[in-house]
Amino acid sequence: MNLGKKNLMIIGAVVIIVLLIGGVLVASRRTTQLKEINEELLPTEAVIPTVDSSVSVDLISASAGREVTLQIKDFPNGTESIDYELSYQTKQQGLQGVIGTIQMKNNETSVDKTLTLGTCSSGACVYHQVLGKIRLNLRFTGDYGDKVFEKEYEI
Repeated sequence: MNLGKKNLMIIGAVVIIVLLIGGVLVASRRTTQLKEINEELLPTEAVIPTVDSSVSVDLISASAGREVTLQIKDFPNGTESIDYELSYQTKQQGLQGVIGTIQMKNNETSVDKTLTLGTCSSGACVYHQVLGKIRLNLRFTGDYGDKVFEKEYEI
């Protein structure tokens, strides 16, 4: 074997070894990145339990569909606040909603809250034309922790 062929074989072997080492390093780095991405996607919060079925919740249309009255009765003792979120599709503005919090007073056992389906500013209101159902999400917070309620209403 001449010297040129021998050198060519050594160079070829070195290139193959470098490629193998590089491939192993790239593969291990990619596995680490995928593991980090999967860890980010996994939910970290615990699932919040639903409120007891004895709680009565209703959404009643008012003012020719421009407002709704949220009625909540028999909520858990020790409730300090109720967060509400209404979401609905409109004809012109797409998905719209109403959010807020109701702070409980001592010994309250029921709540009625009138909510405007639109926006109001400087005494003038622009009402939404609701299409389909209104989705209601409630979060009850109190000395018992958090509990949720979800339901869709046809208004």
